[in-house]
Amino acid sequence: MKKHKLLIFTLIVFSFSGVTTISKTAQASAPFWRYGHWVTMTRDVKILKIKNVVPRAYSYSVATYTAPKGSHYKLENWGTDFSWVLQSGRFNSNSYYTYVVSAKGSNWFKVGTHNTKKYNSFHGYRIEARKNIYTENTNYDKKYHSTLSDYRPTQKSKVIFEYGSHLIPTRHEWDWIHHDYLTEYRYKNGSWHKISTEYVGD
Repeated sequence: MKKHKLLIFTLIVFSFSGVTTISKTAQASAPFWRYGHWVTMTRDVKILKIKNVVPRAYSYSVATYTAPKGSHYKLENWGTDFSWVLQSGRFNSNSYYTYVVSAKGSNWFKVGTHNTKKYNSFHGYRIEARKNIYTENTNYDKKYHSTLSDYRPTQKSKVIFEYGSHLIPTRHEWDWIHHDYLTEYRYKNGSWHKISTEYVGD
């Protein structure tokens, strides 16, 4: 009988020690988590504020929020009742309210904190958000005090400034380089004006 109890105890200890070595990928798809994990939202996610009632079946939603893409929260997976529960920041679940993620599956987050934002707003244009992104098509030439770009200053949806830019575009000449030509723009009276175009090819 003692041997039997010892064997059961050994199996339980082994099972729990095995859980702690589960990879982050496995944790994301596990039916429940023993501990909460910091995660990064990979898309905008709807959050329900649930008023806790006993029995739990009578609990009800009193408000809705949005956890935006790129935000970081501590997430718990209860496995039953409310599966995905937030436990940090403004979404701190307690005995009175539970903040539940209204999303199925686990493809709306990444375990760990990750910077998913590629661009920030920059004077109405976009600027690279991280040093390791190299998609800029517009930068400032310190020698000539002008902005050089593959696009016109009015093509805001396509213009991307390099990471770390600090200039104010409207204060400098804007040179659009296109097909061996350079077109100069100046910002006057609230709008961009084309000043000149010259051939710069060989």
